[in-house]
Amino acid sequence: MRKGTIISFYSNFVIVSDDTDRSETLCSLRGRFKLSNIKPLVGDKVEYITDHDRGRIESILPRRNVIEKPRISNVDQVIAVFSISKPDVPYSTIDRTLANVSRSIKNILVVLNKTDITDERRLEEFKHIYGIYNLCLVSAYTKMGIEELRSNLKDKISVFAGPSGVGKSSLINEIIDSNLKIGLISESTNLGKHTTTTASLLKIPNGGFVVDTPGFTTTEFTKINPEDVQKLFPEIFEASGECAFDDCLHEFEPECKVKELVEKGKIPKSRYEHYLSILNEIKSQKIGDVRFDKKR
Repeated sequence: MRKGTIISFYSNFVIVSDDTDRSETLCSLRGRFKLSNIKPLVGDKVEYITDHDRGRIESILPRRNVIEKPRISNVDQVIAVFSISKPDVPYSTIDRTLANVSRSIKNILVVLNKTDITDERRLEEFKHIYGIYNLCLVSAYTKMGIEELRSNLKDKISVFAGPSGVGKSSLINEIIDSNLKIGLISESTNLGKHTTTTASLLKIPNGGFVVDTPGFTTTEFTKINPEDVQKLFPEIFEASGECAFDDCLHEFEPECKVKELVEKGKIPKSRYEHYLSILNEIKSQKIGDVRFDKKR
């Protein structure tokens, strides 16, 4: 019995990368998986047997986590890629994307691409605002920061996420020496067009896998309680422990540590404002749900 990782699907078969020698085998599924409606996912750790050049999956090992759209299991980290120059992604979009990502995976590496064409003052501002996260400043064009980024990916399953046009595919091409299709910037909107529609794990030469997925591009928030929104902003959640009230939402409550830190400039004002925006959005949804229930 061998162990490996499902890296892609091919018709009714899956491709498994062996955990020991990283060889790839086209594997079928045992009939009992179909009968029990067990659906394998990209990222699944499996046990399999081989016969000549084909294999058969015998069991799917327990999953550590699962992210949606597309569904991928056992993800170690999300690489959230942004640009503040061609395209100039608004901080509101960056914050909503990071908040959405953190609902599924807490381990986030924030990557700012296209630093070679970004004003130095804006780079410093970005580092100040997002210093709460692990940061990596790179340029796919000049190759600056690529080795640092590659070292952060070693022996991990890493999902690349972020708005279109920021250079996710270009960065992956540099990391794995591949040829993913690169998106074009729309001249009319200055935003990119999606080029990635399916999920498969791509091997990194020195160990690990990456996947480019549009799954986290949505910035809509549903199925979350107002009191949980602060958990999506690490600096706000960290400061909330010093608020006078345990149920403080950092809006109008007195003796709020979060508001105090915002006033002192220790929590960026933009982050706080975007937190409030999401919070009020969620609260409005809850009010709408109550009204709908009453009508029914």
